[in-house]
Amino acid sequence: MRFHLKARLKLSRPIDKAILSKEIDDFNHQLMERSEASIEEWDLKENILDLSIVSGTRRRAHDILLNFSNVLSRKLGKAYKVGIRGIDVYLYEIRFSLDREPLHDIVIPFADVQIEGKEVRMVLRDTSEEFLRKNYVDRMIRLVREKVENQYYEGKGEFWKLIWRSEEKDPVWNRDPTEEMLKRGWLVQGPTKGKWFYRPQAAAILRAMERIAIEEVLKPLGFQEVIESHIVPFDIWLKTGHLEGMPGEIYYVCEPRSRDVKEWERFIDLVKITREVPEDELRRNLSLPRAGICYAQCPV
Repeated sequence: MRFHLKARLKLSRPIDKAILSKEIDDFNHQLMERSEASIEEWDLKENILDLSIVSGTRRRAHDILLNFSNVLSRKLGKAYKVGIRGIDVYLYEIRFSLDREPLHDIVIPFADVQIEGKEVRMVLRDTSEEFLRKNYVDRMIRLVREKVENQYYEGKGEFWKLIWRSEEKDPVWNRDPTEEMLKRGWLVQGPTKGKWFYRPQAAAILRAMERIAIEEVLKPLGFQEVIESHIVPFDIWLKTGHLEGMPGEIYYVCEPRSRDVKEWERFIDLVKITREVPEDELRRNLSLPRAGICYAQCPV
């Protein structure tokens, strides 16, 4: 793995080039003792420092840049009252290897990705300091590898691993229960995707299974019941992986931009006149979603 970064640091005011040269030499000396990395090139014009950092696997070039900025700011600030006013990375090239060749092109946000065989060249341009501090780069590398691996599993059957098997039993049912309950009228498809109306027979089966699970499994294990909202905020799904794993399986919940009736007056008037939902007007009155509901309400 190889990282090559070109960045520009803006100092609070000009400083003598000899002073900066000594600081860079000292930093490079310490850096090369601990890792295969260095500030290869640099140039100072007035208060603008351009530099190029190359590193290997042990330390990322962007981590070195942030570390150098902190060290330089501390030393120059203490001795010469000079600080760092900003960091811009105008070119960041990352090269790494894959375990196997991709089957087709890989595209990810924020970077151009070129792959020859198993060798990847990922190029980022005009990257902010915040972008580097949030460690997006490592996630992007993982994402490329993940996308390549996923290409080998797309369209394949579900993967599973047998952990334990009970004794063989004669099945009492060998057909699709959903299709059978639909035929019998025990289930009715709801008005939206994944929603079902459970009629008394299906509801009785569902509740019986629920009671067995609670009384025979959950309570003996010490679980206690809680009641929570069906609406799940995005920060929860970011932690559980739902937003990256199944974003197309979610109903997104939008809050009104305002609860002031005057703001909704035109929407209300259009509904009263047309007896239809004025979608453009509705969209204007809604905020971006910050939560959602899984649409799947799977029948037994």
